[in-house]
Amino acid sequence: MTLENRFLLLDVIGRGGMATVFKARDLEKGGVVAVKVPLPEYSSGVGSWSMTQREAEIGLQLHHPNIVRFIPLAPNKHRSIVVTEYIPGAPLASQIGRGRSLAEAEAFRIASCLCDAADYLHGRQIVHYDLKPGNVILGEDGSVRVIDFGMAHARAKGRFALGGPAPPMATSDYVAPEQIRRRRGLPSVDVYAIGTILYEMLTGHTPFEGDDPFVVASARQLGDPRAPRALNPAISQEAEEIVLRALRRDPKERYASAAALKEDLDHPAAVRVSGLASRLIEVTLWRKGRRWIRYVAAVGFAPIALMVASFGLLWWYFEHKR
Repeated sequence: MTLENRFLLLDVIGRGGMATVFKARDLEKGGVVAVKVPLPEYSSGVGSWSMTQREAEIGLQLHHPNIVRFIPLAPNKHRSIVVTEYIPGAPLASQIGRGRSLAEAEAFRIASCLCDAADYLHGRQIVHYDLKPGNVILGEDGSVRVIDFGMAHARAKGRFALGGPAPPMATSDYVAPEQIRRRRGLPSVDVYAIGTILYEMLTGHTPFEGDDPFVVASARQLGDPRAPRALNPAISQEAEEIVLRALRRDPKERYASAAALKEDLDHPAAVRVSGLASRLIEVTLWRKGRRWIRYVAAVGFAPIALMVASFGLLWWYFEHKR
C-alpha cells in the first residue's frame, strides 16, 4: 500500500491506542522512514486531525540528538499522517517491566538522555506530556530517542499556541498527580514521567501497579510508591534518593527541572541521601478498598472531566470562528 503516492508501507513497527506506525520506503527522497497513521475509527475525526497537525508543527521545530527527526511534507490541509526518520532498534518498553530491569549505570544513561531531551523541549516552551517506555527508542547504535509528540503542548506568549481541546489522558502508569487534575503544559509532568521510567528501569515495576486506571490514579495522589530498594536491593541508596525525589507528589518538592535531575544522574556520588525512603506514605486503600476508591474517583473526576471537555469545545469553536 502506498500513501500520498510517496510512502510504500513495508511493515508494522508499532501500534497505539489511536494510531499504527509503519516502516515505509520514501519513493520520492529514497531511504526508509516511519509513518504514523491514525486508526480507521479516528482518521476522519476533527480531534485526530488537530492532534496530527499539532504533532507535525511541534515536531518540525525540533532538532536534538535525543529526539526523533520529523520529515517535512508538502502542505495539505486534509493530511492525517506524520512522517519521521526510521530508527533501527527497539522501544525501551520491550526491555523492562514485568520484573525485567536494567543495570543501574545503563538506566542512569538512558534517563540522562531523556532529561537532555526534556530540557531542550522545556527551553522552547514545549512539554511532551506522554513520556513512557513505549515512546523511547533505543537505537542499535546505542542512541536514545524520544518519539510520539501527539499529546505535546507548546506555549507562546503565555497561552497555548498549538492544539485545541484537551487530548485524552496519557498512559496512567506514567502520569503525574497534577496531570491527573488536567493541569496542562507543566514541565513538572515530564520530570515525574522520567522518574517513573527510571523507577521501572531499576526495579522492573512501575511505582503504582493495578488493572484499574481509576485505582492507579487515586493511589498516585494518596500515597507514595514502594521504596525501590525493597524491590531491588542491588540499587544504590543514591539511586533510590534520585528516583523518590523525582516522584514526589508535590511538584515543588520534585526536581525543579529536567536539568537538575540530569545533574544528579550524571554525578550520583555527589547526591546527599536524605532518607526519603524511610518517610514514604504507604498506599493501602487502593488494594483493600478497591471498589470504594473507584467510586470516589469516578464521582470526583466525572464533573471535572465534563467541565474541561465543555470548555475545550467552546474554546475550539470560538478560536476557529475568528
